[in-house]
Amino acid sequence: MGAIQEIQKEITEDFAMFDDWMQKYEYLIDLGKELSPIDAKHKTEDNLIAGCQSRVWLHAEKQDGKIIYTADSDAIMTKGIIAILIRVLSDQKAEDIISADL
Repeated sequence: MGAIQEIQKEITEDFAMFDDWMQKYEYLIDLGKELSPIDAKHKTEDNLIAGCQSRVWLHAEKQDGKIIYTADSDAIMTKGIIAILIRVLSDQKAEDIISADL
């Protein structure tokens, strides 16, 4: 099993611990609150995700052969979803991201 699949499995197991959707939502909100802030210089129109109801900024850069993502949103639930995506995809090789079964 690849690293991305292992991380996805961990996230699924994390959410399975909760008994109801409210607990899952609270966990998602907590993940958003814990998300490392994106550098203010990356909060530009070029990094704004088009078509999203919330404002979402996504920045990617290559470091040591891996893609590092940072992101932010003005909506806390969206920020939690972003935190999950970053947990899965950041610090991975580009070819692994492209071939991942998400």
